[in-house]
Amino acid sequence: IWIKPGAKVLYLGAASGTSVSHVSDIVGPTGVVYAVEFSHRSGRDLINMAKKRPNVVPIVEDARAPLKYRMLVGMVDVVFADVAQPDQSRIVALNSSYFLKVGGHFVISIKASCIDSTAAPEAVFASEVNKLKKDNFKPQEQVTLEPYERDHAVVIGTYRMAKKAKKDK
Repeated sequence: IWIKPGAKVLYLGAASGTSVSHVSDIVGPTGVVYAVEFSHRSGRDLINMAKKRPNVVPIVEDARAPLKYRMLVGMVDVVFADVAQPDQSRIVALNSSYFLKVGGHFVISIKASCIDSTAAPEAVFASEVNKLKKDNFKPQEQVTLEPYERDHAVVIGTYRMAKKAKKDK
């Protein structure tokens, strides 16, 4: 899923940093993980984890306000989102517009009950994918996380694909 040695990753919804630490291991010393978490309690744990990992930049801030941390985050290869918010597609699109390079990739974990607990999960997933498409994302694969997580899906794909050069005749 494009998270590989040397990659630059913006991780939205970092929590205490358990999954971030795994991403940190994958990207290695030449990569970097910008880890954004809103909760101050989880943020403390994230900061403590990052003290042992020089390739993790902990950011305790609201992912809905990327301008607040724009001076800390460079252009990234991948946006990984696990934010569990009703407007998570908008949050991913907003952060991607600032930080995700053209032709970059995204991974978004969609929790249907966080978006609309009254709708069927499949309908919520389809709606979120459509929102992503409208924001220049090109979803490539969608996988539900059953039986491990109920009503969850992960969608991966590319962002703002570069225009193909026309061949001269």
